[in-house]
Amino acid sequence: MFGKMAALFQSSLIFRLRRMMSQIWAKVTAYSLLSVVTALAAIWLGPFIPSDLAFRIGADAAETILNIVATSMLTVATFSLGIMANAIAGAADSATPRATPILLEDRTSQNVLATFLGAFLFSLVGIIGLKVGVYEDGGRVILFAMTLLVILLIFVAFIRWINALRTFGRIPDTLGRIEQAVEDALERRLAHPYLDCHPLKELPDTAQLLPICAARSGFVQHIDIHELQALAEAHDMRIWINRAPGRYACSVRPLAYLQISEMTEDLAGKLRRCFTLGPMRTFAQDPQFGMIVFAETASRALSPAVNDPGTAIDVLRRAMGILLRWQERADPERLHDRIHMPGLGPGDFLQDLIRPIARDGAGIVEVQHVLLAVLRDLALGQPDVFTAPARVQAREALARAEAALTLDSEKAELRAIVSDLLDEA
Repeated sequence: MFGKMAALFQSSLIFRLRRMMSQIWAKVTAYSLLSVVTALAAIWLGPFIPSDLAFRIGADAAETILNIVATSMLTVATFSLGIMANAIAGAADSATPRATPILLEDRTSQNVLATFLGAFLFSLVGIIGLKVGVYEDGGRVILFAMTLLVILLIFVAFIRWINALRTFGRIPDTLGRIEQAVEDALERRLAHPYLDCHPLKELPDTAQLLPICAARSGFVQHIDIHELQALAEAHDMRIWINRAPGRYACSVRPLAYLQISEMTEDLAGKLRRCFTLGPMRTFAQDPQFGMIVFAETASRALSPAVNDPGTAIDVLRRAMGILLRWQERADPERLHDRIHMPGLGPGDFLQDLIRPIARDGAGIVEVQHVLLAVLRDLALGQPDVFTAPARVQAREALARAEAALTLDSEKAELRAIVSDLLDEA
């Protein structure tokens, strides 16, 4: 039962809704609509307020405050948006442009901007209502109370925004967000390593199968496995996924191969719609993408223009902390018995992470020391998973370092770090 519910939540519709709700425009729009409804609600709630209470409070007290809020909030929202844009641009320059989607999805900045714009619209609607006379005395009291609540929300948003600006967009903050995104994505994927399908170690003879190609080129961001299984059952076919999440699909790289007696154009279109393609990779079903983002950040830090080996070392240690948690389920569920899905490759994870850093930091002994130590520790901590790929990457990294370094003592130091790992080969 729970497995089927999990499959439903992996549908393309849920994926698109989650992606839409993570965008800043969705939250700003929701807050703006709520603010307008709140301002108009005072019209309907006004008759429930006693007239003597309206007289004691002062029915006209809200207008002055609303004018202040209206004249200040739009400026504050525009200024805050500029700060956010500059911080994200700085993160793209100092880390990698692939990290900017994570910053754009930051809930604190989204809530703050939405609060400022919502407060502006609330005050604007309130002022218009007061000027045209739609609020009676009771409605003005309600509007006054709501205005005080909005001011409280603005104050809380200011405090949160000031606190967030201390670190927002800086390298440690960006790396922390990448680390959390990769950790969450890897944990979800390892809980369902084959997305509840049959494991696919190697494709069968594709000459006997029917390929399904994408209508346009792009990275596979999501696969609606539940819908694929339903189509496979309805048309008595088996499906071998060729382009797993994170892989690039085009006319010569089919999305999947099918074993089916008869194919129609309508069915082919339904199968293609189960694959969500986009211009770039995402973390949703593709934790390996995080290793690429980590490596790009480290490579930029190791460039002569930046010359910041400390960031590269930080990247390696954060990535190691994530990979040491690698725990695949011994017997994963197979809810989708007509679909064969490739799993995660530890070797691909290490190659995407280690190779760029080993290349760009070949002549920096401090970086090579940590890099080789990370490979050794991964092999010790997860021997069944990382020993073989760590040995391959250690050989390549050591060869690059020995070609770039000049001191024999430094070369000997690096060899000693991975001596046990390489001697076991």
